[in-house]
Amino acid sequence: MQTTSGSKRLASGADDHAEHGGEGTEGGRWLISYADLITTMMVLFLALYVLQLAKSNQLELRYQTLETKTAQQSAPAPAGGTQLDARKQLTALLDALRAKGLITVTDVPHGVEIAVNAKILFNAGDARLLPDSFEVLNQIAQVLQKDSTGNLLVEGHTDSVPISTAKYASNWELSSARAGAVVRYLVERGIEPHRLAAIGRADNFPLVAGDDAAARAANRRVAIVVQY
Repeated sequence: MQTTSGSKRLASGADDHAEHGGEGTEGGRWLISYADLITTMMVLFLALYVLQLAKSNQLELRYQTLETKTAQQSAPAPAGGTQLDARKQLTALLDALRAKGLITVTDVPHGVEIAVNAKILFNAGDARLLPDSFEVLNQIAQVLQKDSTGNLLVEGHTDSVPISTAKYASNWELSSARAGAVVRYLVERGIEPHRLAAIGRADNFPLVAGDDAAARAANRRVAIVVQY
């Protein structure tokens, strides 16, 4: 009888072990499936994030390219080309005066120099404008009003013969007074005063080398430098 009871207890323990062991196996399988699901979702979200990031970078690159093209299309023409065109136009408008020998037009580093011979503008040793000079200065003023917006530097130049009078102690005073007379006339003809400046150069910047009569006559002048 004892043997039969022991056998039953052993069988019962084995059944209990089998039952509990099965529950542990099922629980482990559930945890593994849940972990696989979480991993799959993480990979999916990571892939979506990378895809969205690539699209954002591509869109930003397109915007930058579009902005660059727009800036290039709306950018002004190079200043060098614009200045060159302006110089050519100014020179062309003064061709009539230049053809008559009343002025010379020269390209300088910062603009165009319009030189008027002093014999057209003044008597010797004087800084009062002659009536014959008005027509020349009027035409120059009209061109400067319509086709120039830069500053205008008016320079008075004399020859190398010294001067010393009650009115002009040296060529410095004479050249400065002549430049000032031309500036005042241009202002009266509508040129904005803030664009103008008068300066006396005396005989320090001769146009022609030499001390003969022809060289001295060429060096006596008033130059209007149109700055660009």
